[in-house]
Amino acid sequence: MMAEQPPIETGKDILFLLTGSWVTEAGEERLCPEACLVEGALLLNPHWAEAVTIIRVDYPRPRPAIVDLLDEDNQNAPTLILTADREAKEPVEAEINGRRIYTDPKAICRQLAASYGGSAPR
Repeated sequence: MMAEQPPIETGKDILFLLTGSWVTEAGEERLCPEACLVEGALLLNPHWAEAVTIIRVDYPRPRPAIVDLLDEDNQNAPTLILTADREAKEPVEAEINGRRIYTDPKAICRQLAASYGGSAPR
């Protein structure tokens, strides 16, 4: 069950992450390696959690919080959405509904490190 979420339009960059592991229909527990990379970077760079709005979403789709901002074809997690005035330090992967996004976990971490300081993956 998801915890109460902060409001989405906060004036900060928005980072969507999965809530954690999930169980498949076959009963196997799974986790997302891309989300793990971002979660690990957040542990090493705890100040990022204050700089951005983190929204946690459950694994099953649809993921309404992401769909509301982007669309059904772009509901990946992790996803970083930049505010309109944030400089893109990494090449933006896509622009959807006027929002610049990243879904590659390394690009997300490099953008966060360039914007807010801290360690980034190579």
